[in-house]
Amino acid sequence: MLVIPRGFKFSGISCGIKEKGGKDLALIYATQPCVACGMFTQNKFKAHPVLIDIERLKEGEAQVILANSGCANALSGKEGKEDALAISRQLSSLLGIKESHLLLASTGVIGKRLPVEKINKSLPLLIEKIKEEGVGDAAEAIMTTDTFPKIYFIETKIKGRGKKSIRIGGIAKGAGMISPQLATMLCFLFTDACIDREALGESLKTAVEGSFNRILVDGDMSTNDTVIALASGLARNPRIKTDSDNFPLFAESLTEVARELAKMIAKDGEGATKLIEIRVKGAWDAKDAHRAARSIARSPLVKTAIYGGDPNWGRILCALGQVKVKFKPHRVILKIQGIKVFENLEPVIKDRKELINKLQEKKVLLEINLQHGHHRTVFWTCDLTEEYVKINAHYHT
Repeated sequence: MLVIPRGFKFSGISCGIKEKGGKDLALIYATQPCVACGMFTQNKFKAHPVLIDIERLKEGEAQVILANSGCANALSGKEGKEDALAISRQLSSLLGIKESHLLLASTGVIGKRLPVEKINKSLPLLIEKIKEEGVGDAAEAIMTTDTFPKIYFIETKIKGRGKKSIRIGGIAKGAGMISPQLATMLCFLFTDACIDREALGESLKTAVEGSFNRILVDGDMSTNDTVIALASGLARNPRIKTDSDNFPLFAESLTEVARELAKMIAKDGEGATKLIEIRVKGAWDAKDAHRAARSIARSPLVKTAIYGGDPNWGRILCALGQVKVKFKPHRVILKIQGIKVFENLEPVIKDRKELINKLQEKKVLLEINLQHGHHRTVFWTCDLTEEYVKINAHYHT
């Protein structure tokens, strides 16, 4: 049973945005205005909902998120902004909330305009279906090429009024066009913690850096990447600030939720059959660790080899060697699925058949020890298959 943070309700319906049908409109509703923070794509071609949210979040409060799939509302001209605002005005009026407290998110085909009339006609039904148990419908409604809804909720060790645990959770979508800073995705995080905006913002930065900025499917960055965190305060705990004793634990818990959602995204990469975890240690600094892991994660040759169950350690080392990272090649140690395959500039595989068998598993672990420092990181990606090409060759149709 999901432990939904207090004060949040959800709904998700089909309003006809997706040509092939299915849920495509989601509502996240808080019973009162929440402390709110967000992080967004670094792509210079930002979608209209991203630009609107950036402006509205300057106020530091939000109560509602309306998200659609099937249309990104990006690179859709001046009309795209007008479309988003027309829907925003209608929904805020129906709910009786400040329009500035309403955030928007879109995902899907770039360049298309939103079907405003269809969406506005569907808003009363969307509102009617709001309930705590609607989180699954909302998670399904933001999916595009995802194969399953991504939902994760936890109870933390932080106590609120009546010794009830603070809850944190979230929903996300993402399967293709995934690249760090941010990874291409939508993610909405919720908590009933009483927390000030600075503490929530710092926690969100930490969570994103340790999760969504550590996944990669195809290396492309979208126009619509959005991560929004809302805190209702209904746990009635002493307000968490950056200097509070509970702040590190809250940030750690938020990171856990974000990390689990991020791993679901990597696992669900378009056409993927395997989740790949890349662990780099012994790096000179944090940036070197990140660069090394990312170079391996984005290599089509590495990803296709793992899809084929081929223990081609040469591709992994090639991807490592082409990036600007401080290390001495003769000190590098490489393990695949826990089996050492390379050390002292020589292959050291003792049982190739055993390794091939282990590469048939659904999760593949690559471990690289640079032995050049004390920094480490973890990255997640997926294998690259023929299905990825099929999906993206016909995405617009």
